[in-house]
Amino acid sequence: MLFQMAVYLYTSRVLIQVLGVENYGLYDVVGGMVLVLMFLNNSMTTCTQRYITVALGKGNAAYLNKVYSAASAIHLLLGIGLIVVGGMAGSFYIQHFLVFPPDKAADVFFVFGCSLLSGMLLIVSMPSNANIIAHEDMGAFAAITTLDVTLKLAACLSLYLIPEQWLLPAYAAFMLCVAAIVRSVYWLYCHKHYPDIRFSMVRDKELYREMVSFMGWSTLGNLSVVCNTQGLNLVLNALGGPVVNAARGVAFQVQTAVTSFIASFQTAINPQITKSYAQGQRDTTNRLILASSRLSFLLMMLMAVPLLLDTPFLLHLWLVEVPPHAPTFVRLLLCVTLVDCVANPLMIGASATGKVRTYYLTIGTTLLATLPLAYWAVSHTGRPAAAFAMLLLTTLVAQCLRMVICRNLFGFPIRAFLLQAVRHMLPVAVLGMGVPWALMHYLPLQGTATHLAFCAFSALWAALAAASLGLTRNERQAVLQKLKSRMGKG
Repeated sequence: MLFQMAVYLYTSRVLIQVLGVENYGLYDVVGGMVLVLMFLNNSMTTCTQRYITVALGKGNAAYLNKVYSAASAIHLLLGIGLIVVGGMAGSFYIQHFLVFPPDKAADVFFVFGCSLLSGMLLIVSMPSNANIIAHEDMGAFAAITTLDVTLKLAACLSLYLIPEQWLLPAYAAFMLCVAAIVRSVYWLYCHKHYPDIRFSMVRDKELYREMVSFMGWSTLGNLSVVCNTQGLNLVLNALGGPVVNAARGVAFQVQTAVTSFIASFQTAINPQITKSYAQGQRDTTNRLILASSRLSFLLMMLMAVPLLLDTPFLLHLWLVEVPPHAPTFVRLLLCVTLVDCVANPLMIGASATGKVRTYYLTIGTTLLATLPLAYWAVSHTGRPAAAFAMLLLTTLVAQCLRMVICRNLFGFPIRAFLLQAVRHMLPVAVLGMGVPWALMHYLPLQGTATHLAFCAFSALWAALAAASLGLTRNERQAVLQKLKSRMGKG
């Protein structure tokens, strides 16, 4: 988790230095167009992980193989559809709407083509990825993820050997090669370690109907997520051009780095939430959701406190050349991430029920409102940061609605959430952020050493606040016992 986060941040620094702000912004917005086109795959991925995990929870091997085969067939069709439909739609958008220098046209189309192929590889390999996660084989997941980020780091460093005029297409080609290698590893690992799960033709119309129905409703929710990430990127491109896209790309890289840290923790606990629901253990399901939300927030605070308080310094230290608007974008997206990390376990609980129509219809519609609100806010204020302020607003509203819907779906205890989770999170946020903030304002920071010392203190103070106010007594004892055990082995 730490290695992946560090590589995300370092590669962004190298990319901006080597590619330049304009090329980096172009790569970010063109690659983002493919992610917009892949919203159906995101829906099917959620569906696949849910059905495979439920099959494992019920211990039904035949049903598990049937689900895997049906999901593989659907993902293959989605991959082909991405190439055909996505290729035409993306080319049309590039020709008529995308803002970029005329001399970059060939590079833009090449990057788009490589991104499409990478997207197709991601789609067709998703059943293998879901299979590993559902089996809670986190060692393999961590190893393959480490391989992925290592290859991306190598591709990034290889740009120093490429002539300037070939930098952008070369990086796109490198990323395509990395995608091909990593997706092959996922498939080979599943083929070797899960010999009972093999693709076969499935003619169960009821299973296809059920999975496609689940996917159809989750499409709305995933479309809203895509609009809130890549859709905002297109709005910023239309209103501000590639330079603003570069600032958004920097902020998104920071968000991706810290989110990957939290996502790795949640990936380990999500299958347990789904399995406990499939086994009829509602109390265990709710207890896991509450614990996942609270602990995710505490982990996020360790990184968010120094990033929120000393954003300009950390960005300059990281990138040297910081695009305009980047510090403000980073702060707003970190606030969004703090809300999202609490919300994700609730989404897993809702997905476990299989009754997702009301959930995705309500949450998806709420989050989709971000795009028109962002366009209105930016065009009327002239401030690109207004787009992310609208995103934070709709994210908060969606979280309130999410709790009410989950209470109706599987008896999610809102009162217990407020007393057991929020009661621990709020003091950590206030104390963990308040003391370093006061210190920074009463003792002005001067010099790199002073800033670094302040960031280290902020992270340690947040960790102390999380341990003393955010963890339960049993959790603190478990952590101390684990540390003593590790130190004893050392």
